[in-house]
Amino acid sequence: MPYRVLLLLATLGAAACTTLTVEQRIATCRATDWASYGENDGILGVAASERVAKFADCAELGHGADIAAYQAGRTKGLARYCTVENGYEAGYAGRRYRKVCPPALEPGFLQGYEQGRKERPAADYPYYGFGFGFGFGYYRYPFFGHRFRHHGHRRVHRGSQK
Repeated sequence: MPYRVLLLLATLGAAACTTLTVEQRIATCRATDWASYGENDGILGVAASERVAKFADCAELGHGADIAAYQAGRTKGLARYCTVENGYEAGYAGRRYRKVCPPALEPGFLQGYEQGRKERPAADYPYYGFGFGFGFGYYRYPFFGHRFRHHGHRRVHRGSQK
């Protein structure tokens, strides 16, 4: 069963680089184990709305997705994702919460998520200063003249530090 998921992910990864033919898309839809696919999405915390295009594509090709199997697998995966420990890891890593946890599991996940966000080092927050810097700030690019260092959420010029 994990082999099918790896095969599907490899196929989808290749699809990002190349355009699949109709025959290849049909083969992918036929080979998909929708329960495993849903479980994997649940474990990763992927919103079901992100898969609408995949479901529509398979339906258009005449090989509709087994939505019931996908949802059952996703529910099983979300039970593993929506834990206090995983919430803490997601908050500490700075990942955003996509509001995927069912109401019964969400309070525990959010408790861990908020705790992880509180304990996250301030130096890990992205810097959104001037237009250039790709979210890292000028201090990572010393060849641009004005260098700023990130302290929490405020800009401090290096020359004005105490």
